[in-house]
Formats: sequence, structure tokens, C-alpha cells
Amino acid sequence: MGLGLAFGLLCAWLAGQEQPGLFSIKNPIFWSIVTDRLLIGMMIGFAGAFTRHPVLGFPFRPWLRGPCLGAMVSLPLGAGAMSGPAPGNLSVWVLFGATLLSGAVYGLIIDVVATKVGGEGAALLD
Repeated sequence: MGLGLAFGLLCAWLAGQEQPGLFSIKNPIFWSIVTDRLLIGMMIGFAGAFTRHPVLGFPFRPWLRGPCLGAMVSLPLGAGAMSGPAPGNLSVWVLFGATLLSGAVYGLIIDVVATKVGGEGAALLD
């Protein structure tokens, strides 16, 4: 969860470079970004108990689990980013894709680090 919070603050700060005033605790978009990235950390922490995909049964390793969960949790944030004008010369689709891609990268880093530190599967549940 700590990495999720750190990535949330980093992501909000990076977004604030394009949109001045966004990196402020008074801005609701700031909180949307931070809580989304925090949720990625929480979901990956819970999903670490699964070493096999719970429905399809294939091995669910950190390098796959983290990016999949990170991108999936980022979908609402990316859809929200498409609801307004994109900053500068970016299209809303580029903003959507960048949001999902950054969520996948953050998810990968969080899952790999969390697995190295805390373990996974049955060892995590002990």
C-alpha cells in the first residue's frame, strides 16, 4: 500500500506538470489519482495470495498479475480523463492510454517488490 501511495503522489505530481494547480489537496482530480494508485497497491496485496489465475487456472506470476490489475484498476481513472479536454496537443485517447500504461507499470513494480518482500501464495497467508 505504501508503494501505491508513493506512486499516486508521483502520478499526481507528473499530471500537475501539464495542468498547473492539479497537484493540490484541494483539487478533486488529485484525490482521484492518488486513491486510484493506492487502490492498485491494495488490490495487488490481496491478489498476492493467488499463484494461479482463480478462473482460468494458468500460473499468475507477479510480472503478469501486477500489470493486469494495475491497468484494470486504472480504467475508471482513464475514462474520467477522457471526459474533458486533454492538456496541450494531446488527444483524449493518448491520455487514456497513458493512464492505463502508467497503471500497468506501477502495478508491475508494486507486485514484483511486494512478492520479493512478503512472498506470495500459501506463504503469504501464514
